[in-house]
Amino acid sequence: MMFKMRMPALLSVVFLFCFGVSAMAEPVEVFTPKDEKTSPMQLRTKALSEAFALAILGEAQLMLSPQLNEERAELFRQYLAGHGKPYIQGYKILSSQDVEDGLHMSVDVRVNRKTLRNGLKALGFFDTLETRQPASVTWPEDISEEDMSLLRGLMVMSGLEPAGEVQPSFSLERTAEGTYKGLLSMDGNEWRSANKDMSVVWVQLWTHFFTRTKTVDTTVPTQLLTVSGWFSPDGVLEFDRVLKEWDSAIQEAKLLEMDMQATGVGATWNLNISNGDRLNILLNSYLPQRGLSFHLHQELTE
Repeated sequence: MMFKMRMPALLSVVFLFCFGVSAMAEPVEVFTPKDEKTSPMQLRTKALSEAFALAILGEAQLMLSPQLNEERAELFRQYLAGHGKPYIQGYKILSSQDVEDGLHMSVDVRVNRKTLRNGLKALGFFDTLETRQPASVTWPEDISEEDMSLLRGLMVMSGLEPAGEVQPSFSLERTAEGTYKGLLSMDGNEWRSANKDMSVVWVQLWTHFFTRTKTVDTTVPTQLLTVSGWFSPDGVLEFDRVLKEWDSAIQEAKLLEMDMQATGVGATWNLNISNGDRLNILLNSYLPQRGLSFHLHQELTE
């Protein structure tokens, strides 16, 4: 006797069991120098922000294949120091030592992987890891050196290649009151944003481009993973949770169906693979020792 539970009929069950969207807490060590303009409370806040940035960057590098080069990684860390809180699931200060020249802090940081993966997509990292995105970027003639440095940093961080009259097209201006205004144009669509923080304007606008609906990227291999040998559906749901945490090997894992047979339970996933070698290592280290067999194969099309 056999029956199959196909998605999305199984979705309501999966949602009840799969809560593993955050990474395990990892200790981060930071040292923040003192200065005359920074109060003790501000120094503590700055140290925490730096710890968050390092933890998020570490998780991001695991998700990205290939990893960010040194320049992009440092620019991303600088961005996260001021904008990283949305990616933090929780934290615990393990130690805090005030010394003469600064503050030593050790922090356990828990990063929300699902939120981070969405953020990496919105910032353009998945699209520009190997090939930079041509774009038209313009700015005011009287832009300050500080603003120009920040704008160039944002371009490099997001993997843009400044070009001539091409799309997407981004333009920046700054009002007398110090507000940045941005305009992004693409295929007849326009998006606008305004904020005192240039980075906020940049991200709000480029999110429209990098998260747009587009044709399937054939450079990311898509394969089916079939696993069999479980005694109950609970084992399938537990592995589904584990699979979604293998950010260093796959970009997306979708449970397609579950096979219920007298000899055991099997299941099939659709995987977007970012690192095939890493995935094989993980599968072989996790499944056989649990008495499970697996098969990776291309989906057959009619």
